[in-house]
Amino acid sequence: MKKLLILLLILPLTGCVGRIELSTMAICLGLDGDADGVTLTVKFPDYSDSPDGYKLASARGDTWEEAMSALYAAAPASLHFGQLREVVIGQGAFDFYAPCDLLSWADQLPGMRSHALMAVCPGTAQAYIADMQPAIGKRLSKYLDIALSHIEAEGRIPATALSCAVRDLSGPWRAPLLAWTEGGAYALGEGERGLLTAEQVQLFRLITGESQQYRLQGLGCSLRGRARLAVDTENGQETLYLRLPVMLTYSVYQNPPAPGAEEILRQQITDFLRRLQALGCDALGFGCVAVRAYDTLAAWLQSGWPERFRRAEVRVEVEAEYRQEAER
Repeated sequence: MKKLLILLLILPLTGCVGRIELSTMAICLGLDGDADGVTLTVKFPDYSDSPDGYKLASARGDTWEEAMSALYAAAPASLHFGQLREVVIGQGAFDFYAPCDLLSWADQLPGMRSHALMAVCPGTAQAYIADMQPAIGKRLSKYLDIALSHIEAEGRIPATALSCAVRDLSGPWRAPLLAWTEGGAYALGEGERGLLTAEQVQLFRLITGESQQYRLQGLGCSLRGRARLAVDTENGQETLYLRLPVMLTYSVYQNPPAPGAEEILRQQITDFLRRLQALGCDALGFGCVAVRAYDTLAAWLQSGWPERFRRAEVRVEVEAEYRQEAER
């Protein structure tokens, strides 16, 4: 009876170990595309003979399906994407494939981790992922968790997850910002693409309430409440309204700031919105407000919002309060 009990306890454990050993847990996925087809690259842990503990598998096909089948064949074991930290797209792929197709392909992978960060790199994603190494420690997954969290906390890249990017591309009411691997953001506009600086991304994350790290003329700047968006149409002309309540803080070692900081912030936001308009990228979601005026989805889709967004007037109002921080 004791031998039977021990055997029953051991069998489930050995089964689990076998399944883990026969699985290839992808940490990063790279996607490149050109006129000749699609190239997919994954990086995964390897505990056998790899000097850095990681290996690379890459495959190419005329279509996404062919490339994916070739990648499964190239991997040493069954591929799993439940631990994926980052999906990186080579910038050139957008010249040949629609953004919604590229992101949907990645999103539809079996067991895909929907919270994986979406990023775009110059050059090829294959080369970028091949060079990716943990700068601290030995675990690439842990290093990426720490590094990405630090960069996101500083507001230098947008923290756009795969699932959120796919959602924003599902209709003409919002557009995603993807992380640019050099710092800043890659904006996916309606028929346009372009870069935003790290400072513009910090401003974007201040408006959306994702970050409290924005600095303005030596003052700390944080959101006080919520940003209010509105769209007004009069005589066929749209106006985009943004009202931002902020708290501007200064230390006990600073003199009270002179009035006018809110005007500087207002101008920065106005310039940022006009940059988004030039790219046709409604990253803040004014379309989510404008769509409420339509009774049916068909009417909204026929309204030509992307072009109306480009031509709209911009009105920004900043409501600032000043506060002196206590000495720590």
